[in-house]
Amino acid sequence: MGACLQDAFDIWPEEALEAMHAAALGVLAAAGVRVDSPLVREVLLAGGCLPGPRDRVLIPAAVIADALAACPEEFTLVARAEAHSLPVDPAPGPTFVHNMGAAAEISDPRTGEQRRATLRDQVLLARVMHRLRHQDTLTPLVQPGDVPDQLEPMYSYLVLANETDKYVGGPGVSFSRQAAYVMRMAAMLTGTAGAGGRYPLDLAFSPVSPLVLGRDVGEALIDTARSGTVACEILPCPAAVTTAPATISAAVAQQHAEVLAGVVLAQAAAPGTPVYYGPRLSAVDPRSGAVLSGTPETGVASVAATLLARRCGLACDCYGPTSDSKVLDAQSGHERGINAVVGLLARPRFLSGIGDVAAGASTNLETLVIDDDVLCSAFYAVTCRPWDAEALNVQAMTDGALSGQGFLGSRHTRRYLRQEFVTPAVSYRGGLGEWLASGRSGVVDLATERVRELVAQPPVGLPGGVADGLCELIDAAARDFGLTEWPDPRSILEM
Repeated sequence: MGACLQDAFDIWPEEALEAMHAAALGVLAAAGVRVDSPLVREVLLAGGCLPGPRDRVLIPAAVIADALAACPEEFTLVARAEAHSLPVDPAPGPTFVHNMGAAAEISDPRTGEQRRATLRDQVLLARVMHRLRHQDTLTPLVQPGDVPDQLEPMYSYLVLANETDKYVGGPGVSFSRQAAYVMRMAAMLTGTAGAGGRYPLDLAFSPVSPLVLGRDVGEALIDTARSGTVACEILPCPAAVTTAPATISAAVAQQHAEVLAGVVLAQAAAPGTPVYYGPRLSAVDPRSGAVLSGTPETGVASVAATLLARRCGLACDCYGPTSDSKVLDAQSGHERGINAVVGLLARPRFLSGIGDVAAGASTNLETLVIDDDVLCSAFYAVTCRPWDAEALNVQAMTDGALSGQGFLGSRHTRRYLRQEFVTPAVSYRGGLGEWLASGRSGVVDLATERVRELVAQPPVGLPGGVADGLCELIDAAARDFGLTEWPDPRSILEM
């Protein structure tokens, strides 16, 4: 992060980071993690962990240090188009943006009314996301309800593979066999399978808060790490007050402990597995107990998590533009803007949240294009402006002042006009008369117009052999899972 922001926004000083890290080590040594799987327990104990009371496993600080040392500090997530591949390391920036994941519902941006997401929604959402200026990587934004649950990750991956040549992040998987098929699809799409620190896929694994490594999650993490073909994101989702302590520092420390437990399991299973840090700490409304994501606690906790991850040598994927509003209104705008800017302050490697509506319960197309404008302004706000001799050209300033004609036509202005000013895609900057004459009621109308332009574009598409191979893998998975009927995956390529 540039010095212009580093000093002004010292939210979490070094002493605070040290205290939170020490608290995480303390709770892992004293309480450890609950382990529901004999296999997970066996792997952890073989890796130097200790048996704890009842079904818990204690994780000593020395084991954590060894696990962190075994993590590769840098690796690459490979896109079909090499120009879109993503270098991953813990250094400040560049920050790559991706959407939130796995919403069940599509909501009306004006009324909030919801309906179950479909595969067609996944297609249109991906088509828009591919064309956003500030989205670098796509993951499945919804969980379509019109395909079999066992096959949903594979159908969703096929949709994204057909709609973009940007990096396609892993869909949510519930068990190892799903992960195995998605791995094969990613290797087929990118032509790589983990050699030389280049990985075609990353998958997220979520410990259950507080401090539980569930059977399915733990065993899937072990299998994935041992495959040697996938980067693993440890993504706990604690909620302060309910499944984590009430103070933000203690909730962040517990989240840190949960990430470290996942890192230890991955390295115990397969030393050298690429791992990165996925904090998803939420606040809770003290009046209702509802989980929140649009409050400023989200951004403040994201900064702490990014700095803790970097302290441990891990890249971080934190929250960005999020909101608890059920519609695209003023609340949605100010929550998205604040959390996008604060989330960027520590320069995480990944910023999540595009498309988040109602604390992640739903999404819609209009939110995507509005988030792109939010991020355009947010990146500008946290980037130092040029102040070298050419930017502060005294001769150009003098000529403009003495010319009597101002600066509009000057060579200096022509050079800097585009880079120094934000150009929105949907935010309105025209006159009042023109606005009134248009009949628009707000920014949502402008977003709808932009969406129509984007969804009318053709998909990026897939080479014939790759398309056939991906569809055949879905058919093979359906038979493997014992299904007797399933939608023809080839029909997706024609949506």
